[in-house]
Amino acid sequence: MKRNHLPVAILFAFVILPLAAHAQGTTFTYQGFLTDRGAPANGSYDLQFAVFDAASGGAQQGVTVSSNSFGITNGLFTVTVDPGAIVFTGAARWLNIAVRPAGGAVFTNVVPRTFIGASPYAITAGAVTGSINGAQISSGTISAGQLAVGAAASNLNASGQSGVAGGGMILSSNANDANLANAGYAKLGKVGLGDAWDQRTSGAPPAARDLHTAVWTGAEMIIWGGFNGSILNDGGRYNAASNSWTAVTITNAPAGRYFHTAVWTGTEMIVWGGDGDSGNLNDGGRYNPTANTWSALTTNGAPAARDRHTAVWTGTQMIVWGGLNGSSLNDGGRYNPAGNTWTTVTTTAAPTARNDHTAIWTGTEMIVWGGYSGSPLNDGGRYNPTSNSWTAISTAGAPAARYGHTAVWSGTEMIVFGGLNSVNLNDGGRYNPTANSWTTVATNGAPAPRTQYAIVWTGTEMDLWGGYDGGNYFNDGGRYNPTANSWTAVVTTGAPAARRFHTGIWTGTEMIVWGGANSGGFFNDTFSYAPARTLYLYRRP
Repeated sequence: MKRNHLPVAILFAFVILPLAAHAQGTTFTYQGFLTDRGAPANGSYDLQFAVFDAASGGAQQGVTVSSNSFGITNGLFTVTVDPGAIVFTGAARWLNIAVRPAGGAVFTNVVPRTFIGASPYAITAGAVTGSINGAQISSGTISAGQLAVGAAASNLNASGQSGVAGGGMILSSNANDANLANAGYAKLGKVGLGDAWDQRTSGAPPAARDLHTAVWTGAEMIIWGGFNGSILNDGGRYNAASNSWTAVTITNAPAGRYFHTAVWTGTEMIVWGGDGDSGNLNDGGRYNPTANTWSALTTNGAPAARDRHTAVWTGTQMIVWGGLNGSSLNDGGRYNPAGNTWTTVTTTAAPTARNDHTAIWTGTEMIVWGGYSGSPLNDGGRYNPTSNSWTAISTAGAPAARYGHTAVWSGTEMIVFGGLNSVNLNDGGRYNPTANSWTTVATNGAPAPRTQYAIVWTGTEMDLWGGYDGGNYFNDGGRYNPTANSWTAVVTTGAPAARRFHTGIWTGTEMIVWGGANSGGFFNDTFSYAPARTLYLYRRP
């Protein structure tokens, strides 16, 4: 038999590691099947094994391993190969095999080279002393089962994505969502969703009550104080995203009260005034939700005790004004939490004394309007804290006199609605401080006349719900669009039970309604209301 032209083939080959993995070296075992001119090889052959960094060409890694006069029977053979310690660094490797009859002159390379699979790379583990970077991990070597629970979802969320399968569709409030576009999503169109109520049933909310206060922190609604047959000084924090409640500590909390005020500073809720077990109050507290702690407000220089007053936050100060303490008041104070100090609000040119009025902050001024002082009022004033001065509001075109109404700031106008004088009202007006002028709020489609309802500004609309007219409790409401000067009814399907003296806050996407009372008792249920909106449909390729 001529041996100088040896047609050979390795029909199958694989590598395995030594069983003693705890003492791994660089040696691995190679098994193969050799044919000689189409038939299983029998006899003695010289074998050479070398590791390369490419499937063809490339550079050899480590040493050549030779096995001479190796006996092969029926084509099968098993060889131990040790190419050296520098070979398996994490990069791809191929095994080059050369063969010749024992003692022959020329080696024949078996082609193609054999790709070395993952098993030999386990030798790296024996030398690992630090972290392994991404370049050292071969593509496809980590399975889903090897990932920590939630790791994949966490990584997706960090990049503004979520675990959506190919062809899956998601909704976005953004007509041109850059995060989705960058993730490869294609916008298909838009979907109009009607308004809807959703009862939130998770967690342990505070005890039922009315006449409490509520502020929105940007992440949580904080409820505090109020009345349910007893005067209360506890509360709770509701996280809308997780649908969960956390109790507000009562350690060092102010005394129980109702008809008080509360503002959010950006880091704290400041509670002041109101009516307590001992009568009207002129103290309060600052609640830090991060630490779940209270600190007292100084009473040195504070306004006289009162309830049914108003309070606004300017960005640096809380301004308290008006209210009732046996008689109506037209004074107030500015509280600075940084210094825990009070500064008196001037009464020069101030509006006449009143209670049950409204006050809003424009960004530079506090605007006070309406209220009661022996009779309903339809005038007001603009207070500038920088100059500590008042400017009268025009009464030309102003709504009819009232108290127990509401007011919101739209960014350019104060919108007044509802309340009562000799009767309950469902009209109002928009006051433009730049022009010192009033525009009538349409009554076509407006909710029925009422007071004691909840109201929020959404950024484009004034939404109100619930209330009372002296004989009827309501569980309906309306959405007022000042641009169109038009009303849209709030759906009643799934709405909370009718009530008054509840609270409502706007989260940025929904109104959260909590608490209140009707003739049947007090409430501590939680509902969210999402106005009708347009969402945009995106599809993942």
